[in-house]
Amino acid sequence: MKSVKNNLNSYQRKQFLQFFDDLIGLPPYSQKFSDKKFRKLLFFPVVNAIQETKNGPWYIKIAVAEPLMKNYYPFHFPPSFFVYTSTINFQVKLSIIRSFCQESSSKKTYLIQSFLNQSKKRSNSIQAQVKQDILEQFNDLLKYKIIQPKFKFSMNSNDNNSFVTKEDIQLKDIQTANLIYFYEIIYPI
Repeated sequence: MKSVKNNLNSYQRKQFLQFFDDLIGLPPYSQKFSDKKFRKLLFFPVVNAIQETKNGPWYIKIAVAEPLMKNYYPFHFPPSFFVYTSTINFQVKLSIIRSFCQESSSKKTYLIQSFLNQSKKRSNSIQAQVKQDILEQFNDLLKYKIIQPKFKFSMNSNDNNSFVTKEDIQLKDIQTANLIYFYEIIYPI
């Protein structure tokens, strides 16, 4: 907490600790590592909280899967993915990271409707914020050339699945799509 130079009140301290609890609760993404690539992985295999003296500070130690540190595969995200501004922002970024990790090809599937259903009972302003945040994250991925400017939207119209292919993503696409297919740019090693 000192490293973020923040004097935290009780509520902020609980939020900070909840963040580390959420890290522990992430589902494992571990599937297969090789010298050339990985697709599914375990981000944080161990998170320890240690208090060295009875009234001393707590230290949080996070272990990261070693193959991630060797950087054999050019798996990267924009700088904006390393910080989050709210719980919603954190959840949106994690959902996008999951969509990158679940497919072994460059074609990725974002289960947008499934993700949006999680906030369905929240206020309209929160739902709008979630959709706007999704749009901003995809625009960042485009800006940093992590994904191709090619999207395929699965729309559900009268019990028939129809697909729309576009070079960009807009708020109306996020509001109406069931699935979003996007394509990762994989740079040669």
